[in-house]
Amino acid sequence: MTDASDSLRPIKILIAALGGEGGGVLASWLHTAAIAEGHLAHGTSIPGVAQRTGATTYYIEIVPGAGGRHTSTRPPVLALNAAPGEVDLVVASELLEGTRALQAGFVTPDRTTFILSTARVYTVDEKSAMGDGRLESQRMTAFAEKFARRAFIADLGAIARDVASPISSVLLGAIAASGALPFSEATFRRAITAEGKAVEANLRGFEGGLGAFRPRPTSAASAPQAAPAPSADPRFADLPAAAHAVLAEGVARLTDYQDAAYAEDFLATVRRFAGMPGADAVFVRELARHLALRMSVEDVIRVAQLKLRESRLDRVRGEAKAAASDIVDVTEYLKPGPDEILGLLPPRLGRALLARVPHTWSWAMTVRTTRLSGFIRLKGLASLRRVRRRTLRFAEEAAWRRRWLGLVEEVLLVDPAAALEVVQLAALVRGYGDTYRRGLTNFDLIVARLIAPMLAGRLPRSMFAVALLQARIAATRDPEGASLAATLDAIEAAAAPARAAAE
Repeated sequence: MTDASDSLRPIKILIAALGGEGGGVLASWLHTAAIAEGHLAHGTSIPGVAQRTGATTYYIEIVPGAGGRHTSTRPPVLALNAAPGEVDLVVASELLEGTRALQAGFVTPDRTTFILSTARVYTVDEKSAMGDGRLESQRMTAFAEKFARRAFIADLGAIARDVASPISSVLLGAIAASGALPFSEATFRRAITAEGKAVEANLRGFEGGLGAFRPRPTSAASAPQAAPAPSADPRFADLPAAAHAVLAEGVARLTDYQDAAYAEDFLATVRRFAGMPGADAVFVRELARHLALRMSVEDVIRVAQLKLRESRLDRVRGEAKAAASDIVDVTEYLKPGPDEILGLLPPRLGRALLARVPHTWSWAMTVRTTRLSGFIRLKGLASLRRVRRRTLRFAEEAAWRRRWLGLVEEVLLVDPAAALEVVQLAALVRGYGDTYRRGLTNFDLIVARLIAPMLAGRLPRSMFAVALLQARIAATRDPEGASLAATLDAIEAAAAPARAAAE
């Protein structure tokens, strides 16, 4: 004869979080709430030591109503790990971590309630990609909605910031709003209070998560009204409306980077291209975006300027979870190479010294920016903004931009679609040192083997835009150039019959 509890199927919960987000605290609250409601709870955790502070998972099984029967001679047998297809509730504090749980089969359309925060903490691969290496958030969100039985999706990280609370308590509020667990809201609140740590902040977070998904009554007075269409920015009235947001960001970025006159140079260039045949709204927007980035490369001056920002220091304090009365020391570990250091010199002197200094040389330094000596060092570098236009790095970047824009203009006259791809090629040339040189080499290779031959009629123009797209993808995927070389070989081989027929 079996005990009645053996027939009870446990509620299986998987929590996917990042290190420092309080995933363990969230699991503890769920244990406390389960026991308070008379249920039997059992859980395990797997800490992570990988990138992005370490992905950590917590697995909990709750047997409803079995709390009073756990002393039976045959208590429920509970698992230590989640099994694909057998999880009732998946909670993810970050979008990619949620997607990984989904990919592993823990989220299923017949069973799983999925609570997913759309907040992102980018991976090393995303941040080090030659182009925009970010994964598609909309696609990941769409998968979550498709494969979950019920999906509760919102930027819970933003809610946590708005109410100044840990994201763990916001996730707890979202769990309460979902109704996936047989707990009352009061039990969740008591679990937070019983923990006795940052109770007020955690209760704020709980209410924030609860409010994000709690159904709201609708009436004529409370029904959401359609948002008015955004008005055109009068500063850019002569430019396509689709580009206004990028233009506004570009002007603000370049004014901060250098000055208002520099931002006006940016606008003048965009307006010149916008008046050309074939320059549609998408072309103008993308040209403005890449031009603003190319005109604000992060040289040593810019790096010093950004590291001194009060907003950055506030973010560091927040990440350190420092109280208002705590003293926080910030130590910067810098290792500039000859390109960065000698790039601050006048062009002729800088080039002469660069020719004599090994590219492998670097200057490692430690700067404590919260101390007077470190602050003065960075402040001195940031003040060189006044002479930036006379430095080697600025001259090199200006020369490269003129070359790139010249190619964009030349291609625009013959193929607008291909011109847009030439605009996008700017993303290949980025960073400094070896990264910059590899990007420049790949850009030069695409110009020499694709753009120049096609403009000269040696390759069929019918494949111009597609060939540039494939070359850009190859260069982005493999900065070392092997994939790009193979792609260019394949394009030339595919174009050979058409070239032979033309001859």
